[in-house]
Amino acid sequence: VSVTRSKPRFTVPSMKNPSRRSLAHVAKRKKKYGSIDPQAGADNDYVKSSSRFLTFGISIMGVLVAASLCLLGTLMIGYGTCSSTPVADMAASCAESPFWGLVGGGAVNNTNKLPPVPVVSHAKAPSENWGKLEPPYPTGAWWLNLVLTPKRAVAPLPYTVVIDNGSVQICYPMKKGLISYKTKEILQTFSAQFAVTDQSALPSGENRELEITDYDELSVTVRVPTPSGKVSTHLTRGSPYISVKFDGGTPALWSYNPIRSMERGDFHTKVTFKTGETFVVYSEPKINWAVASRGKTGVRSQILGSSNFHGWIRVAIVPPVHPSPLPVLDRHYRVIPLSGSVNYTSDPNSDSAYLDYSFKTVTLKGNAAFPSNVEPELLLLAASHHAERMNLSQARLELALYRNVPFSRTPAMMNNLKIVKNMTKVDRQDEQAIALGESSIDGAYHCMKGALMGVTGDSWRLHVELPQARWNGERSIPSHLRDYITQAVKRDIYSLTDSFDIYNFTKQAARLARVAVIADELGQTQYRDHALSSLYDAVTPWLNGSKTDNHLVYDKTWGGIITSAGQINPSTDFGNGWYNDHHFQFGYLIYAAAVLIKYDTGDFLENYGDTIRAVAADYANPFKEDEFGHSSVFPVARHKDFWDFHSWASGLFVMDDSKSQESSSEAVNAYYAVALLGDAVKSPQLKQWGRLLMAMEVLGARKYWHMPSWEEVYPEPFGKHKMVGMVSATRAAYFTWFGDLPEYIHCINMMPYTPATPALLPASYVRQEAGILKSSLTRADPPILPAWESLVYMGLAIIDPVTAWNKFLQVKEFDNGLSMTNALWWAATRAGGAAIPEPEEKLNPEAWQCQGAPVCAFDFHGTAWSCCSIPGGCCSTNPIPCCSGIRSGQPPPTPKPTPIPTMNPSDPGAISPPNPTDPNAAPPPAAPPAPPAQPAPPAPGATSPANPAAVPPAAPPAPPAAGPAPPAVSTPPAADPNVASSPAPPPPAPAVVGGQPPSL
Repeated sequence: VSVTRSKPRFTVPSMKNPSRRSLAHVAKRKKKYGSIDPQAGADNDYVKSSSRFLTFGISIMGVLVAASLCLLGTLMIGYGTCSSTPVADMAASCAESPFWGLVGGGAVNNTNKLPPVPVVSHAKAPSENWGKLEPPYPTGAWWLNLVLTPKRAVAPLPYTVVIDNGSVQICYPMKKGLISYKTKEILQTFSAQFAVTDQSALPSGENRELEITDYDELSVTVRVPTPSGKVSTHLTRGSPYISVKFDGGTPALWSYNPIRSMERGDFHTKVTFKTGETFVVYSEPKINWAVASRGKTGVRSQILGSSNFHGWIRVAIVPPVHPSPLPVLDRHYRVIPLSGSVNYTSDPNSDSAYLDYSFKTVTLKGNAAFPSNVEPELLLLAASHHAERMNLSQARLELALYRNVPFSRTPAMMNNLKIVKNMTKVDRQDEQAIALGESSIDGAYHCMKGALMGVTGDSWRLHVELPQARWNGERSIPSHLRDYITQAVKRDIYSLTDSFDIYNFTKQAARLARVAVIADELGQTQYRDHALSSLYDAVTPWLNGSKTDNHLVYDKTWGGIITSAGQINPSTDFGNGWYNDHHFQFGYLIYAAAVLIKYDTGDFLENYGDTIRAVAADYANPFKEDEFGHSSVFPVARHKDFWDFHSWASGLFVMDDSKSQESSSEAVNAYYAVALLGDAVKSPQLKQWGRLLMAMEVLGARKYWHMPSWEEVYPEPFGKHKMVGMVSATRAAYFTWFGDLPEYIHCINMMPYTPATPALLPASYVRQEAGILKSSLTRADPPILPAWESLVYMGLAIIDPVTAWNKFLQVKEFDNGLSMTNALWWAATRAGGAAIPEPEEKLNPEAWQCQGAPVCAFDFHGTAWSCCSIPGGCCSTNPIPCCSGIRSGQPPPTPKPTPIPTMNPSDPGAISPPNPTDPNAAPPPAAPPAPPAQPAPPAPGATSPANPAAVPPAAPPAPPAAGPAPPAVSTPPAADPNVASSPAPPPPAPAVVGGQPPSL
């Protein structure tokens, strides 16, 4: 099958690249900013050139020389420019070499240029499982467990798969006994129900390492070496078959379950186990399988095939539903997907896009018994979020697609796509019933994302409505509230405080950027410009390396932007250096950068445009063959799963539940920021790309995190909670990495509140979760903390802005990503906000004293907490007395502890989220030495810890006056910081190409 990609329907206006001259004259910042850049005043000789021709000639010669050196460097080390430059000269030396064109420039020529930040080598080298693949590596891919140690399951769906010891082990985990439905958790466990291997690997064989030979957005190809031949498998998302190819050797099947019966048919061999499962096995050339051992407790059952086999084996489970899907499996087994790709098309002025899935296939010949008039097609399974986008003109039909009511004459869908409901056919009467939306029993195949439906065809086309990416809300601020909100602006423009870790800093930076945007909406340009000046001064040290304790670097080992502190310790910055949470953390930073660019006439963009492009591409890099910005030094959309629609936050850490994400709303915010960046730099396709990523995240969150009464993905009693705390490939949990209080679970999936939030949180949904939110406000033990209270009222403001407005005036502390300005703006611009009465008194700026999270101490995961027992940060107006208790050795009052993630007691080699409902859960690992302060519950927004059960970070000492120190590790060393069985020390200091390691 020939697979083609559609090209964008538009081009990008070119944007001039930063020049050395502009970098040397950062001092000429716009007067409206009212501040001087610390980098100003370099290279006066360049400025004082006496002749324009002389200057031009020197510049041309310089470019030629630089190009020659860059070419030589590329040939020598295989990387782009800037990789051998000392940290102090990095920005200036990279200014002349264009990076890649994500933020403009039309077609991209130089997509392999490294970002203008220090280049480092990572302490963790890729395993041999990566085979011959080279960076950048897809650290957020759904199949990453395959290349990590120890080996754990991945979830191509509907199966989970483990590849180890030369075996492709298959599990259909929706079976009773493998999936548990609890009040606070739905959990699938893995069991090797059926496995395909080479006989030479039985019973255990030689443990050879698998290799990834290819991957794309929808599949991964794995070579499974065995002693006597080569075995490979193509794992494709949503395939009802597991496909294994043999190039020599003797195929063997085994299971931990005893065999009840084996039946040989014309097209398949059907194996039924005493535990109830039935699998069918297809092979070409045909194999006459023979039972070698029927198995018993503790002994595997074994089925052997023909020696020196060169061909394909496909395995599928036959769910016990009526009518059986076996006839349809028989019809389509001959078409095997080898790879898949994703592309999209969208007009820049459109509010919709088409998402295209294309699959490259191979078709087997089949045997003589197969009817000659039967034309097989590629058969895959779609989840409800796919079906709902396939043909919006049949919306009522789609309501029934995930049900078990079959229909005949499968209706043609877009792009010659067919739905095979329950993989069977009946009479026209049932087809008409489905068209009316009448349905009853669930579909034949299920997974954690609900029931699945069969789809035939080698290409899918999904129609996706794009949410708006606005700077301001749909409604303007009511005129009688404008002066009052302006008073909050006056206070909040001073609220930015420093933070050692990237997450808490970028949250605060985005908070101040939001204040600047609201000030502009109010017409208060002087306050806007003050906020922008402070924002510029706070953000740029992270970009140019002058923040020596922590700044951004490029990791050439894996291919990504990480923090200089994160590269040293996998626990620092919530695992940023090990590629956790990049979209959360960098999303806040890109929002702040987009605001700076929007109101800037060229200074910030010229000086830091390439760095901002790199940060955005780190988590939102476009597709490889698109013409408007793909960079070959970053993977495509690092965290995004294009089959699931949503993202995975976890990085280079083995996960029992394969991949997970906690804060769905912060993921939405990350892609919203990309869309705003496109708008700020006037790149319509970048804006559309951001809107598409944002739309997919919104749809994924509303389908798989939100549990309103009209969604049936998760059954009761779990569904009564209305919000999922963490979604994993094989788990849905009503708790978070830092606790199980309702406000933690709901608010971490609702914050931050921006003009993008209405797309994620419609009032109809908030009304259903409102009772849970309100109950947290009146809970006596433990009482809700002020910072979380502010977030609860932000959610309730969607349905009751008047009450929320009044409550905001009483809040003593806001979450460090939320300001009084944004809270009041949010309430005032909701539906019904105009009914808020005009305030009788002026706002007292001293009414709320605590804001933000400066570095006073660190909690268990490295997040700054309050030194005065307020887990949102020290009082920014008076931080020294606030921290005096710590400095004098007097700890603050000890708050009630909250659950933290624990190791899986049955498997110390991987981590599992906390299970508050399990009294037999293993106790959490011992925390390393902490500062005198007792840990408080994490600040709102603490997500995706860096494998906390594996490597709990040591809390650092109180920072010296000159700045915070990095987390020190005093735990015993471990062999591998990625394994959860014991704490790990910081890895060896990574090499910095062309310079010294960052001073920490």
